[in-house]
Amino acid sequence: MISPENQRYAIEQFAEREGIDIVEWVEGIDESGSKKKSAWWTRLAYCCEQIEGHQADVLVLWRVDRAARSKLKWAITEDRIETAGGLILSATEPNDQTPAGGFGRGVLVAHAEFMARSIGATWKETLERRVRHGLTPNGQRHFGYVYSRETKTYSIDPREGEVLAAMYRAYIAGDSARDIAERYTNPDARPVNGAYPRYARWNTVSVLRVLDSGFGAGLILFREQLAPGTHPPVISDDEWARYVHARDARRRRPRAERSPYTYSGLLYCHCGSKMGGRTDHGRPRYACVESSQYTRHADASLAAHVIDAEVVKWLQQFREELNAVPPVRRAPATTDPRAEITRKLAGLAERLDNATEKYLDGDIPKDAYERRRDRLEAERLALESELGRLNAQSTVQPVAFVGDLVSAWDDLPVERRREAIRVLVDRIEILPPGSPRRVVVHSIITRS
Repeated sequence: MISPENQRYAIEQFAEREGIDIVEWVEGIDESGSKKKSAWWTRLAYCCEQIEGHQADVLVLWRVDRAARSKLKWAITEDRIETAGGLILSATEPNDQTPAGGFGRGVLVAHAEFMARSIGATWKETLERRVRHGLTPNGQRHFGYVYSRETKTYSIDPREGEVLAAMYRAYIAGDSARDIAERYTNPDARPVNGAYPRYARWNTVSVLRVLDSGFGAGLILFREQLAPGTHPPVISDDEWARYVHARDARRRRPRAERSPYTYSGLLYCHCGSKMGGRTDHGRPRYACVESSQYTRHADASLAAHVIDAEVVKWLQQFREELNAVPPVRRAPATTDPRAEITRKLAGLAERLDNATEKYLDGDIPKDAYERRRDRLEAERLALESELGRLNAQSTVQPVAFVGDLVSAWDDLPVERRREAIRVLVDRIEILPPGSPRRVVVHSIITRS
């Protein structure tokens, strides 16, 4: 607080010398004029409004650079005040109102912006270097960890670390973020000075923010990008891959997170259309979307309990085959579909870059560029979702996973059944009546 005190003193002395009556102080403590979204700019706009409303005549600054770290915002401020008949004066710099004085002030404004950008660039390089070395940009608090200011390192908190790992595993298993928040909120927490202790109360947003940060997986989130950190993780790489898949799947189908139907998004009719869940006289069924809307064919629905029975039978057979022919392996790397998806993603990125360059060069109109961009983005999102699902499936140890799923099937809630089935199954096809099998399960996991 030394600098604000010195600034106030300098302004008071200047005002006394110039015979200016100070009618109001406007301060921005801990608000940097270098930030585009700083609260300081709102306060500066307020100063303009006071002069425009003839509540004041002069805006006195400690130095011009306190309000001129953005040339655009400074130009707007200067124009508003001068248009209203007011003045901007500096308590520590010349205030010559001649054209030469205006030129000098312009030099000060340019210097202020230059210094702000230079300081910002230095900080950016410093933070990027820390992240490259696996360190956080700062020593801020992270749930599940304790930070040592002596060693500048994080260690797992014995109690919170277990809770953080349990949160990840619960979400992977199918629990919603809302359920997790309710489970770990401390009902006995009481506000202190009007605020609850940090991490004493949870909601959907705070749970997802902590999990999405990846800190519990040994990662550092910096400028929307994840980088490997040096701190110990509370979950394995496989568990992180499965969390990313579950998070991505629910983000693309938010209603499915709390859907009452186990096979949402997995069922396909023999006509090729998807099948959606519905309730018929209090009992769940799945119906062909196309047929129910356009009456493409008859016998377009099937009761949920019939599908349940066939899926459980498939799981039991799958478990027996796994136990009879261990170990289980997947397709050789040469046929790994993830490599093809990665290649397609790289191609999409190149096509998007080319389209952007053509738009910037004026070779294609804006509407054509936006259509191409949206189409490429949709393809990219679909491929990333598929890659996440395949990564999640590659982490499964089928013998243990299937065995546990069969044993606990009857006791599992719908959400956990759905997430588990999605890891094992690509799609479930419903064949027409009279077929040898009405329900056919297709899985990516192969046996040799």
